Amino acid sequence: MKKNLLICFLLFSISCLAQFSKTHYLPPLSGSENISSSAQEQFLYISTPNSNPVNFKILQLGNSAISGTVSKSNPYVLDIGFGINTQLMVRENEVSKVLSDKGFIVEAEDLIYVSVRVIAGSGNQSGEIVSKGLAALGTEFRVGSLLNTNAQPYTDNHFTFVSILATENNTSVSFNDIKPGASLLNNASASNTPATISLNRGESFVMAVQGPLNANRDALIGSLVSSDKPIVVNCGSFTGSNATQNLDLGFDQIVSSERTGKEYIFIKSTGRDDAEVVLLVANENNTEIYLNGNVSPDYTLNAGEYVALKGNNYTSKGNLYVRTSKNVFAYQTVGYLNNDPDRLYANQELFFVPPLSCETPHVIDNIPFIERIGSRIYEGRVTLITQAGSSLTFEINGTTYTTVSLNALPGITVTGPTAVTGNVNYTTYTITGLKGDVGVFSSGQLYLAAYGTDDAATFGGFYSGFTFKPEISFSLLDETKSNCIPNTKLSVNTLSPFDIFQWYYNDNPIAGATRGSYTPTQPGYYYVKATIGDCGTVLLSDKIPVSSCPSDSDNDLVNDNIDIDFDGDGILNCAESLGNKNIDLSDTTGISTTTNGTASTTPFLGTTTGDFVTETGFENGSSVTVKKVFTQPTTISFEYVATANPSDLLNDSGEFILNSDINKTITIVNPNDQLLIDTILMASMRAV
Repeated sequence: MKKNLLICFLLFSISCLAQFSKTHYLPPLSGSENISSSAQEQFLYISTPNSNPVNFKILQLGNSAISGTVSKSNPYVLDIGFGINTQLMVRENEVSKVLSDKGFIVEAEDLIYVSVRVIAGSGNQSGEIVSKGLAALGTEFRVGSLLNTNAQPYTDNHFTFVSILATENNTSVSFNDIKPGASLLNNASASNTPATISLNRGESFVMAVQGPLNANRDALIGSLVSSDKPIVVNCGSFTGSNATQNLDLGFDQIVSSERTGKEYIFIKSTGRDDAEVVLLVANENNTEIYLNGNVSPDYTLNAGEYVALKGNNYTSKGNLYVRTSKNVFAYQTVGYLNNDPDRLYANQELFFVPPLSCETPHVIDNIPFIERIGSRIYEGRVTLITQAGSSLTFEINGTTYTTVSLNALPGITVTGPTAVTGNVNYTTYTITGLKGDVGVFSSGQLYLAAYGTDDAATFGGFYSGFTFKPEISFSLLDETKSNCIPNTKLSVNTLSPFDIFQWYYNDNPIAGATRGSYTPTQPGYYYVKATIGDCGTVLLSDKIPVSSCPSDSDNDLVNDNIDIDFDGDGILNCAESLGNKNIDLSDTTGISTTTNGTASTTPFLGTTTGDFVTETGFENGSSVTVKKVFTQPTTISFEYVATANPSDLLNDSGEFILNSDINKTITIVNPNDQLLIDTILMASMRAV
């Protein structure tokens, strides 16, 4: 792969530190285009526990970005659109194709919750995807969905899918353990062995099956999606059923195998037994499953096999404790009591369920508009699990309640604490009749599913349970000044489960820096080692580059490195410095070149006019690093070449990284919004 840039004139030190985004990936969804189940209204919800405004950007992949702010009292709602062809929805004829214009990446300056809620099938179905944030990234996933095994009739309405979004270039994704006889949509010749696909960052791919072919009913359940680089996966049914009748949406975002577990507690809703299904998918051979404290295994599964536990497996207390010998992927479908003979099994909704873990946070703050999709009003409810003896408080629309005072409110019913057969360490609760923005605070572990029911439709998902490495946020000491030293503070959000901290500067521990926040005084790389005291889990954050604020010699609010007259004397810099000059890159003095992976014959080729071409080997992961050392402070400017040999241009199979000494700054000028800055990998860069 070749890359070509033009160095056009000399610049001073290069940038200011950027804000470290909190990131959510949302692969697209896909469903049947039959009017009985096709997509209608779609909304994206963003909320935060932060009382101060948090800046965010919604990257509509392949399309324009949307910027905004969100605060605790003002959740943000984006109307995605209506129908089968939106930024979220992939049409049937686009299934089994690599797509570059579907799905979302949401980036924010502090911790946020992100979800997508959907109405379909003439208002008879609803569903929700709750983003798992960075915990969603992984390389090994097992698919779950509604069963469809008893559906009568089984038609093209019954649509099961898995969608993938890549987070890095040159990502290989493979599919295995699809059931024999399956016919993949738009890829029937592949049978149950589809070819490996290659995706670049921001590209997506949907695989799907649908009726009326009987082999497709549960063909994708238990199938393995694996990759060589981190991906994000949504899966489920759009639409399907666990019972003989009724169609419903049942999908969610899932996590990779290493973040699944061996212990789960499920809380039954009010549906009939055929609708109240717990789906357990094994990832390894000889996985033993024990129910409600039994000492002998009730089931033994091999990799890719599943067991569907119906409502009669719950205890009379309405909960179900599951222990397994090896990690399993756990899905739960809830139902809702409906005595209409045509809707006996309506209101099915599928959640991806977190395992019990001492790493689980104690706080969910806050779930926005718990009873709404757009303007449609549902009955809001939560089911929650917490450690026995834990104290609980709730915040509803900014007002704090105990379980007793919440239960006294008109229309709200609190059931619990309810003991769990087989595990005395936990209790369960069910709360109905909730409205508005909901926060829940526990003194112990907290696992919470929130959902809403109206007529035949139900939506919902889990808002807790998957811990990832600590994420560092930047905050300004003076809101009127730039986000750089001496005006920045690093912190770990207080909603995280971590309670012991040690901050590091350039890989060395900082004496006394043992709180959840730290104010840096020197440019360099910072990270935090965070510990969860209850279970001893120690995790490291990403290394965050922090730079000093760029100089502004004449106080005209323009950084010196892009100011055409940085001393304010009326004489342009290019005149005072004897004009703009090209750098002679044919002279390799002060230039060093190193390669990684397979080296090309010409890793670096420069000219007297400042043009240069770098070329890597064709092996995946190959790279070239070119370093130019200047003997005195120098201002340089990089521009992408206007005209060049097409084979020398940057292409979508690679990326270009520019960095400087940590005590210098890089300013990015992006007037036409053509640059997409990777705020995860390049946290030190900020478009100005």
